[in-house]
Amino acid sequence: MTRRYSLVVLAAVLAFAALLGFVNLVDKPPRRTQLATDHSIVVIAAPGLRWADVTSTGYADLWATLDYGAIGSVTPRGGVTGTCSSDAWLSLSAGRGVTVPSWCAKPPAPTGGSIAGWSSRRTDKAPIGLIADRYRTAGKCVAAVGPSAALGAADSSGKVDHYTAKVAGASYSQCALTLVDASEGSARTTMAQLNTAFSAIPSSATVIITGLSDGPGVKDAGDARLRSLFVLGNSVKHGTLWSASVRQPGIVQLPDLTATLLSALGPVPDQVQGSPLQVAANQTPSATLVKQARSADTQLRGVFDLTVPFFAGWGLLGLLLGVGLWRWRAAVPAWLPPTLTWWTAVPAATFLAGLSPWPSWPAPALWLVVFTALYAGVITGIAYAGRWRRTVTGPVIAVAVATWVVLGIDVMHGSRLQFSGLLGLQPLNGGRFYGMGNVGFALFATSALVAAGLGAGALLERGEARLAACTLALAGVATVVVDGWPGWGADFGGPPAVVLATVVLVALALGVRMRPRLVLLAALGGFLVAALLAFADWLRPAESRTHLGKFVQQVLDGDGLGVVGDKLGANLQLVFGTPFSPLVPIALIALIWIVAKPTSKPGAALDVALRRVPFARETLIGLLVLWTVGFAMNDSGLALLLNGIGLAMPLATTLAAHRLRRDQDHTIHI
Repeated sequence: MTRRYSLVVLAAVLAFAALLGFVNLVDKPPRRTQLATDHSIVVIAAPGLRWADVTSTGYADLWATLDYGAIGSVTPRGGVTGTCSSDAWLSLSAGRGVTVPSWCAKPPAPTGGSIAGWSSRRTDKAPIGLIADRYRTAGKCVAAVGPSAALGAADSSGKVDHYTAKVAGASYSQCALTLVDASEGSARTTMAQLNTAFSAIPSSATVIITGLSDGPGVKDAGDARLRSLFVLGNSVKHGTLWSASVRQPGIVQLPDLTATLLSALGPVPDQVQGSPLQVAANQTPSATLVKQARSADTQLRGVFDLTVPFFAGWGLLGLLLGVGLWRWRAAVPAWLPPTLTWWTAVPAATFLAGLSPWPSWPAPALWLVVFTALYAGVITGIAYAGRWRRTVTGPVIAVAVATWVVLGIDVMHGSRLQFSGLLGLQPLNGGRFYGMGNVGFALFATSALVAAGLGAGALLERGEARLAACTLALAGVATVVVDGWPGWGADFGGPPAVVLATVVLVALALGVRMRPRLVLLAALGGFLVAALLAFADWLRPAESRTHLGKFVQQVLDGDGLGVVGDKLGANLQLVFGTPFSPLVPIALIALIWIVAKPTSKPGAALDVALRRVPFARETLIGLLVLWTVGFAMNDSGLALLLNGIGLAMPLATTLAAHRLRRDQDHTIHI
């Protein structure tokens, strides 16, 4: 049995490696170089401009220049989702998200060379004026053209070195950096206004033309989109823009522009939450690059708008199927277990839908739903394709493994599917841009423990306790490595939760009593693993670090407690953000009590159900440990908890359907 088990594990590892290698071979990352800037830089903002607006007839002059520069999109999110122009300029100035709601409706103009009320808006978390301070330290100045642009050009005291109210007649040769608001406060920047702004640019300057914000005036989440970004200059090659802080082709964030402007002076300060722009030079026609940028905008906005209604419908369908299972529990129809399996495969399928061209087709939201349903069907087919379909747990394990593999391969390849998935990173809403997000981690770790737990149960039935423990340990180690490695998941809060849950499951499989000392050692081990991964990331060059290495640097700088406090505060804000949010942790507490009290009426009912599947009760205990620690360790712990439970319930319902169906007819082999 041990030899056969070893061969199965080896085959699984080789298959996973082959799949990862194939994905990397098909989609090779291009060679990138840091954007080279000239002696002076001019940033021209056309607030709200999207690539969907730029055509050969609308913005014809801009369209004609695209073959001579680098193309990309910028997500302008400042302090909130839906970024007004003044917030965007302030965020550019600070190198991180800043919001001053009162200035959105009417940005203050400089009076006597300074902006009134500036000092009251500047804090350690909103270091507005950073760009101008750095340029002044380097013996250079920053000029502003237009009232809104003055917000980006002011120093820490609110002083603007050179300010011109109107674009027409403005000079761009006074300073090394000039910030221009081409719109001059109008709702839409015209091509004529851009031409006016462009007419005075020195031939030796690097020009950055950007949509910058979601538009002038007060904005909300419904206005959040990707905005256009185009860089032109003597040293700029034609190609696609990229940044190390986002790690997605053709997409950067607003602080990346700050980092680019400051990189011309030397090393970028640590407080800047962006990285200097890079260019992947290519011969791709600009029309194709613009089409790709439009598709990315449609994709992210479509996912943002569809997530809530889609999963409301998915949840309603699950409720109907669950009611049907309860009603027909005495005689489960043959179609119900496969249907529940398909329904359980939907979360993984939402990521695979990102492989399809739905954003470029008419009615994209409809096609997203269609492709999700089709990919769920593919996973269901795999679940019933092999000999494992003959067992009660086989199809459920197959779906859980498929979910783990999809998320694992994706995060090891740059999180492309998570970036634009319905259950993904949600970058328009201020989520992560790469690595393993909290929702992704919840699905990834939950599927790992479910698959390993049910697999361990099958081995325990054969008296193979050591192999069962080995299965659990291998699943835990693989999950920790993929989730926590800086180049892949780059997750700090996930590894401790997985380590502790894995130790608990291994102990239960071996029949080891869970003493407080063992639990404490396991918890310390989990934190040590996370700390070592973060330290390994910190050892890399500063420009290559993920937020893990940056957190180590913040600890060394004495800011660690502040960061931890901010994350705890964000978690608490989510928990009490709506009247219904507290119900999620309350449900977790209730479930822990029910499992801990098997003699109670609900505990006894659950215990009877769990004992019908080997090691199911122990697997649930491991999941409760995972969710509890994960909830406490993450700034979006509520999302982690909601999605972890949200995947475990369909898996459990599907397992119950297969168990009932098999009990009713032992001759059925689906």
